[in-house]
Amino acid sequence: MEKILLDTDIGGDIDDAICLAYLLMEPQCHLLGITTVCGESEKRAAVAHAICQTVGQEIPIVAGLDTTLQPVPVYPTPDGASALQHWRHDTYEKSDAPAFMYQMIKDHPHQIVLIGIGNMTNIATLFRDYPDAIDLLKGLYVMNGYFANEPLPEPWYNWNAWADPLAAKIVFASKVKVHKVIPLEVTEMLTIEAERANEWLQTKSPLIQAVLDFGNAWLESAKQLTLHDPLAAVSLFHPEICQFERGFVTVETKKEQSMGATTFTPSREGCVDIARTVDKEAFYRILFATINKAV
Repeated sequence: MEKILLDTDIGGDIDDAICLAYLLMEPQCHLLGITTVCGESEKRAAVAHAICQTVGQEIPIVAGLDTTLQPVPVYPTPDGASALQHWRHDTYEKSDAPAFMYQMIKDHPHQIVLIGIGNMTNIATLFRDYPDAIDLLKGLYVMNGYFANEPLPEPWYNWNAWADPLAAKIVFASKVKVHKVIPLEVTEMLTIEAERANEWLQTKSPLIQAVLDFGNAWLESAKQLTLHDPLAAVSLFHPEICQFERGFVTVETKKEQSMGATTFTPSREGCVDIARTVDKEAFYRILFATINKAV
């Protein structure tokens, strides 16, 4: 059984909600808490609570930072939160997510794996304000970075770094005992057309109904489902589905035209392991078999 903290910008892209659904249904997961990050974090916390309610789990949830360590020209809001009217949920006010995370980590030293699937603001602030948390963590798994040779169409495609480059820089430089990174070029392999989502998901389940309701706005605009964030969670419980390479990651925090760009340097002395491959069929099988148990 793994003790997990999840830091998420749930409420926009549907894959955050699918990642949470997976963690709620994964039998080896003990989800100790959820923190939210990015614009209107209190609405994101309410979305997380509504999803947890569908399976009868009361998970501590804290609405975290909705501003960034490095100013960025956008303030993303959770479009999916409009579906809150359809689901029972608590309301939240912004609170001190890094302090909550630190208390949980300190109460369970060397036992907690932190999964970060949004911009890194909460996690970077945790490491900045409570530096001993780095050594007290059992592991850190993040969906972040882009390391392919082909340039991205726009820097913001590498969202979790671009949305707070300084925070990403702090997190990538942190020497957590186990520091696994799931980058964009790997998760882009896990894309299915939006109309196929119902074929993969058992829509009679209240859990899946909630996931689809909160993610419908994203699906309608994107026309496809890319399972970025769930891979960070599934790879923790099923490490065989990804192959990793060790090294260092740097983040651009100065040049506007390449803001948030991530660069990987292979090294046995590095502090991060980045995913290079994924077994797509095994991933799909594990993910959907697990979340469809909620039927």
